Amino acid sequence: MKIVKVLLAALILLVAAAVITCVSRIPDYGFTLQTSGVSAPVEVIFDDIGVPHIVAENEPDAMFALGHVHASERLWQMDLMRRAGAGELAALLGPDMVENDKYLRTLGMREAARRTAGQFQAQAPEHVRVAMEAYLAGINAFIADGQTPLEYLLVGQDPEPFDTEDVYSATGYMAYSFAIHLKTEPILDWMKQNLDEALWAELAVDTRGFRNIPVAVDSIMAGEARDAVDDAVGDKAAGVPADIAALSARVHALDEARPVPQWLGSNAWVISGERTKSGDVLFCNDAHMGYGQPSVWYEAHVTTPEMDYYGNHLAGIPFPAIGHTRHHAWGITMFVNDDIDLYRETIEGDRYLHGGEWLPLATRVDTILVAGEDAPVTFEIRKTHHGPLINDNLAMWWTFSQYPENRLHEAFYAFSRQEGLANMEAAAAMVHAPGLNLMYGDDEGNIGWWAAAKLPIRPPGLDTKTAIDGADPALDPQGWYPFERNPHNVNPASGFVYSANNAPDSVAGIQYPGHYYAGNTRAAGIMDALSARSDWTLADAQALQLDHHSPVYRENARRMLELSSMASTSEAREVLAGWDGSHLGSDLAPTLYYRWMYRTIEGAMADEFIATGDGDALEKFTTWHKTIVSENTFPRLLANPESPWWDDARTAGRESATDIVTAALEQAVADLTAALGPDLSGWRYDRLHVVTHEHAMKDVPVLGEWLGVGPFGLPAAKDALNKYEFKLKEEVDYTVFSGPSMRIGIDFADVDAAESILPTGQSGNRFSPFYEDQAQRYHTGLFRKQRMDRADIEAHAHATARFVP
Repeated sequence: MKIVKVLLAALILLVAAAVITCVSRIPDYGFTLQTSGVSAPVEVIFDDIGVPHIVAENEPDAMFALGHVHASERLWQMDLMRRAGAGELAALLGPDMVENDKYLRTLGMREAARRTAGQFQAQAPEHVRVAMEAYLAGINAFIADGQTPLEYLLVGQDPEPFDTEDVYSATGYMAYSFAIHLKTEPILDWMKQNLDEALWAELAVDTRGFRNIPVAVDSIMAGEARDAVDDAVGDKAAGVPADIAALSARVHALDEARPVPQWLGSNAWVISGERTKSGDVLFCNDAHMGYGQPSVWYEAHVTTPEMDYYGNHLAGIPFPAIGHTRHHAWGITMFVNDDIDLYRETIEGDRYLHGGEWLPLATRVDTILVAGEDAPVTFEIRKTHHGPLINDNLAMWWTFSQYPENRLHEAFYAFSRQEGLANMEAAAAMVHAPGLNLMYGDDEGNIGWWAAAKLPIRPPGLDTKTAIDGADPALDPQGWYPFERNPHNVNPASGFVYSANNAPDSVAGIQYPGHYYAGNTRAAGIMDALSARSDWTLADAQALQLDHHSPVYRENARRMLELSSMASTSEAREVLAGWDGSHLGSDLAPTLYYRWMYRTIEGAMADEFIATGDGDALEKFTTWHKTIVSENTFPRLLANPESPWWDDARTAGRESATDIVTAALEQAVADLTAALGPDLSGWRYDRLHVVTHEHAMKDVPVLGEWLGVGPFGLPAAKDALNKYEFKLKEEVDYTVFSGPSMRIGIDFADVDAAESILPTGQSGNRFSPFYEDQAQRYHTGLFRKQRMDRADIEAHAHATARFVP
């Protein structure tokens, strides 16, 4: 009996401690903080969705308050972002992140952050530096107050202060997350070396077939340079180049293990008053990113006598990448310009061959601290002039680290503090990497789009989608195009500008290579819709953002039905007959389509990998199938029944497209029957097409599930305007891993009626009422206001905080 009492007492103490811990972490939105960080009182009204409306007498005070409230809701997220960019995740999360840190350190983002932070302190305008320093001081004041988020208690650590270098480390990770080259080009390199030329010619590694996108062959480079490239390619050294395909699989695995989401797409369009019902500009943006909890964006409304903006802020970055004032709006999407080249180096010991000379490799030893381990991990980083060696003999040339200046935060600052076409263009010219499509609209009726990036001048004819011979100087980048040569479109006759990661038009005869532009499906959908009418409203634009139809998949399904025979799958065929490409949760057609698509690609292409005799052929096929090139190639394959891919290279006979597509349908039906049962009426799309917004600690038993938000069954498609991304793979699993990180719509006829929505909520604090309060609305296609009117804000106030000197 005594033992029972002791155990009961211990249990009561444990529960009490847990309750005290939880209560102590419930956020206080009505605080008053006396601090030396402000020179005059600052008021912060938190509205009914947790957005802070900061009112200050000067910009530094406003930025201090912003840093403080941002950290109070998102400190853990800020820390992960800076640590990912600096390769310092293991110091917080332990040994599982060591390989990730080695990889991220090797890419050079930490080194670039240190260099750029010094440049910023020495060269940036004083008002920008002061604003950034005030924001960082606000973060550090929150940390100093000791209000440690729950996550730090769980890992047994305290957060460290932030500095300018951390801002640029987070920027580096943002730049890295745009770059899909390392998942794609190593496997393409193997395919080019090991597959027949006729097979390679069928792949979507160029912009051929992208709608309304001219492909130019001219160049500003002289003919002698073209001849030099041709000669170099023709004189390729004898022998089979080293297999670098494993790098693609490694990067996939590292990215999936890292608890920091990546940028993976985006839509935006701006419509002039000529095409809107109100007669004023209508602005829309939905940036696509990997899902996680908390959401990517933190919204804040900042007001001083000199400025008044409503911004979407990234973790640990002081100035809003997306936002609006009462007079202008700006947004971004991924430009997906090709800003990475891989060079296959000739190496002997600690030197490499270039231009007939042996040059010394730059080497240094780096040290990684590991939580829970007594000794740090040391490793060597080696570099050529092209960049770091990311494999034994493969160097990565990257605009982000090669261009000498990084003025991205000066650009973000200008977006929110300045207006007008000339100022916006000047700000766009400051961006070097990651490449952005800058979208703009204002209350004077102007609309514009600029490709904001530093674009390298490459030798004409150079294949940048596979490894380049690093020994030949003729194959190196030749410099940088001036910003005025970047693609752009300002106040066009069409009455709208748009961006959906599509290939841009050529400029002065130059078609800038992309690192795999989207297949132009979303761009075509936007272009067709906006061209069709001149009475657009905010509600109409929101409906377009939520469009769940895929004209490409509709056409693919039609061709697959034509190519296949009836066989034993007539009931399944009826599901897709006449399908309009819709993707509602209750639909059956997309459930079958995606499984059939996967089995068709596998049936058509896996055998060619296996026929090479490579011991890792199936793993290589899986790696290839994860690339956007695989998906972009599929419509080309279906359009060409005579493609050599259709024949099974392992058999003596010749298989036709009909043989492969029919067998694939039969296998798809078997797959879905095993997963969902034999009754086709039960094959609802939203049974498989689901999302859970997972926390970085998702793998912790019980706690991980509690910290996550979801699951939610979803409509829409991989290539619809409402783009929800998932991987086609061996398992029957359509789990979504990325989608719109927000949806914004603004009609300048009534800026106070601007609307948006976040996937989960404003707060990263599990005990906050704003942790997941927007999730249901987001997943059912609803919106809520972005308030700027004082009376409206006060009418929907949750609490008011104050900073006083």
